Amino acid sequence: MSSLSRQTLFNGIKATVYSLLAINIYLFFRHATANEALDSFGWILLLIVFELETRALDKPYIARWEQVGIWALQIIGYSIAVYATWTYFKVGEWVDLANSLVWLIVCATIIYDVFVPGEFGSREWKLRNGIKMALYAILGLIALYWGITGDWLDFYDAVLWILCFLVIELNIFKFESGDGAAASH
Repeated sequence: MSSLSRQTLFNGIKATVYSLLAINIYLFFRHATANEALDSFGWILLLIVFELETRALDKPYIARWEQVGIWALQIIGYSIAVYATWTYFKVGEWVDLANSLVWLIVCATIIYDVFVPGEFGSREWKLRNGIKMALYAILGLIALYWGITGDWLDFYDAVLWILCFLVIELNIFKFESGDGAAASH
């Protein structure tokens, strides 16, 4: 498959996943608790940041306003996500709490990828990707739990967010497996 065909396929998958996310957002704002809806909004902001940060890892920010805007979205997104996580703890929603905590750790690994890109195939690269695979496996088990218990909205939401972050991971992988240039962000 040619590079152009792979890029077209990747862009089609990305558009599909993000379109499904829009439906998910609608469902969550209609049927989920207020904290779950707020949590979802925070994660949408973070997904936007990660998409912006990872789709052009080899390029500097266009201007200072772009960098400031991305940092502002991050601060708002993380503030909301941490608040929602704390709320899950306060009300004893332990599965939601575990899910949120694992996602925050996944975000830390992605931030590390963006600002400290490793050498493709190195021991450190393999270790951090092994850690991420374990984290995504935990998220998959949480999604499976929701599916088994019949919590279909949470199951659909969890699977969809894993797919959305897979898109981000593929952005990172494309960069890392390319010419190996250091990230400019």
